[in-house]
Amino acid sequence: MLSTLFNKLRWSYRKNVPDLLALLRRNYPAFMFSRNPKPLQNEIPVFTFHSVEPNSFEAKLAFLARNGYRTLSGEEFRAAIAGECDIPKRSVLLTFDDGTATLWTVAFPLLRKYGFRAVSFIIPGCIPEQAPETPTFWDYKKKRATIHALLARKRGDFPLCSWQEIQEMHQSGVIDFQSHTLHHHLVCVSSQLVDFIHPAYDFYFFANINVPVYRVDGKLNFDRKMPWGTPVYRAEPRMAGKPQYFDDEAARQACIEHVAKHGNEIFFARRDWRQQLTNVYQRARQNGEFEKHDEQTQTVWQDLQQARQMIEARLPEKTVDQLCYPWFLGSAFAVEQSRRAGYRVNYWGIVPQRTSNRAGDDLFHAPRLEDHYIFRLPGEERKSLKEILQIKIQANLPRFVSRVARS
Repeated sequence: MLSTLFNKLRWSYRKNVPDLLALLRRNYPAFMFSRNPKPLQNEIPVFTFHSVEPNSFEAKLAFLARNGYRTLSGEEFRAAIAGECDIPKRSVLLTFDDGTATLWTVAFPLLRKYGFRAVSFIIPGCIPEQAPETPTFWDYKKKRATIHALLARKRGDFPLCSWQEIQEMHQSGVIDFQSHTLHHHLVCVSSQLVDFIHPAYDFYFFANINVPVYRVDGKLNFDRKMPWGTPVYRAEPRMAGKPQYFDDEAARQACIEHVAKHGNEIFFARRDWRQQLTNVYQRARQNGEFEKHDEQTQTVWQDLQQARQMIEARLPEKTVDQLCYPWFLGSAFAVEQSRRAGYRVNYWGIVPQRTSNRAGDDLFHAPRLEDHYIFRLPGEERKSLKEILQIKIQANLPRFVSRVARS
C-alpha cells in the first residue's frame, strides 16, 4: 500500500530531519559549533535520554563529572529560567522520556554513583504496579549479570518501570518524576487509510503506542490492543493539536470479521491480503466524524490533569508541574491546555529560534538536545561533531539493516 510507505517516510522525516536541519541552520547552542568554547554560563542545556546502556551512559556521566558539571532538578531549572535565582555555572538538566526499565536498572544506579540527578517524564496510564526483580548495574559490575540481562526487560512483559520502582527512586531524591501525558497516544486525524493492523505491524516495544486510540462501542480504547484487520488512518500525537477522527465502526468491524473468517493470522500470508481488506473496507465504509472543538479541549485538558493527579497521588510530597510532549510534538493548543491544567514548564525537542535555555525564556517552549551532544559541552576530551554523527549512524544502522533483511 503506497500510503503506508508515505506514512512511514513521514514519521522517519520527523524523527531524523529536524536534527540535521538544526545542525545546518545552527539552531543549537553555540558550544556545539565551537572548537574551543568558553565555559558554560548563563544557559542550561537540557539533554534527553530514552533507554540507556551502561557503558555509553556511564561515559557521558564521567565526562560531566570530569569537567565539573552540575545536574539540576526540574524545579531548579524552572526557577533559574524564570529569573527567580541565578543560573548556576556549568549546569545541565538530564531528562528521561517514558520511564523505561533501564531507568531503574542502569540510569538510577549510575546517577547515584556520580552524585547526579535527573528528571523522568513518565506515562502514569501505562505503568504496572510491580515488576519482577531485575538485575541492575551493580550486578553487572560484580559480574553477576550480563548487559543483556540489564536490558532484557525492554523487550519483555515489563518494559516500563513499576510504581514500586518509581516510588523508591522518588524517595531517594535522585529522580524528579514529571508528566509525559496520561497515555502517550496517537489519534487518527484523517480518513486517509494508511494500513491495517497485521502481525508485522510496528506496535513499538511498549504499550502499543504506535497504534492510534479508537472508539470501541463508543468508548476510547487506551490499551490499543486492536484486532487483526483494524483499519489504520493517518495519525498524529494527541498533543499535536488536531481534532480526532472517529472512523465508521461498522466498516472497521467488517474488516476484522473478514480476517477472522479467513484464519486470522494465516490470512496475512496471502499476497493480496491488503487488496482484499481494502475492498471490504470500501464496500462497508459510510461516514466517520471529527470530534468537536469543545470535546477536544475537554479531552486534552483531562489527559494532562489526570496525569498530574495520578503521579502526585502515588508519590508522597510530590508536585507535578512539568510536561514533556511525546514524540517532541506539541502545539499552541496543548500549551494552552497545559496552563489550564497547572503545568509551568513544557519540554519539546528542537524549538525553532531557541538554541538554548536562558533566564527570561518562555518556559512553555523549552528545547532539548539529544544525549549524544553531551560530548560537545565545553571541557576535556570533547568529541567532534563528526564523531558524534558517526556514533548516531552506527546506533541506527542495525535497525535499518534488520528492517531491510525482513522486507
